[in-house]
Amino acid sequence: MRPVARGGLGFTLVELVAVLTLSSILGLVVWRNLSLPMRAFVDVKQRTAMVATARLALARMRRELTLALPNSVRVSSDGLALEMLKTSASGRYRADVVPGDATSDSLNLSVTSDSFQTLGAWTIPTSVRTSADVTACLAGSADCLVIYNTGNPSSCAAQPAGTRTNAWCGDNLAGIVSAVSATGVISVNRAAAGTVWPTGSPEQRFFVVDTAVSFVCSGTSLSRYSGYALANTQPIPPSVSGNLLATGVAACAFSYQTGSATRAGLVNLSLTLSLTNPDGVAEKVTLFDQVHVPNSP
Repeated sequence: MRPVARGGLGFTLVELVAVLTLSSILGLVVWRNLSLPMRAFVDVKQRTAMVATARLALARMRRELTLALPNSVRVSSDGLALEMLKTSASGRYRADVVPGDATSDSLNLSVTSDSFQTLGAWTIPTSVRTSADVTACLAGSADCLVIYNTGNPSSCAAQPAGTRTNAWCGDNLAGIVSAVSATGVISVNRAAAGTVWPTGSPEQRFFVVDTAVSFVCSGTSLSRYSGYALANTQPIPPSVSGNLLATGVAACAFSYQTGSATRAGLVNLSLTLSLTNPDGVAEKVTLFDQVHVPNSP
């Protein structure tokens, strides 16, 4: 019987080495072609998350700044903290009684405690927190009624008490004792302040302030603070617990340009977030926003 040839049933060492070499080269080519798109996907996803976080934080600041009491915005010297008084309502007070109408009630600015009737239909917010006097209002535990806030002087020590039209100084605000929607009558009291109103509003405007609000960048976080006492100088940070708005903060800058008779005030907001990618490289995104704030008291 003739022997059967077995040469086609295996492979040589040279063939094995060649196959392994070609497989390695092919795997390297595939890895290089796929790794870059995958890395780009991860980077884009990370940047998108940072942009979304920064945009949400700036949107929250913008929304609250539109509710700021005119001329109440103040920014720290380093640009890392912004503070404002947030309003919940506004209206016009009656400066003179209606002849022949015994029910009309006007505001007497020369006394520390009085009541007045609002002009026109005005629905009093159900969330208004009343108090017996102005001390609770200044402490942040009750709402304040503010008249003619010009923000002057910028330093409360620059003028004597009772003459300042800057709500942070406490001269042109009062505690809301009661508010009746049916009659539109609001009773206020600032007797504890020891002075009468410094002046009235030319347009007979008043604002209801429900809280002071601060946005503070500290370390790598941006936080919001509210529900604390009003102070002559800006507290950084306020002595209450804050709510976290953003983490990974690399830089932030706030500035405020006061308004004039022809233009509104302008707040500039800049927020930079940073996050390290899987390759150990710090990715950064910077968002900038500008907010026009009311300045007509």
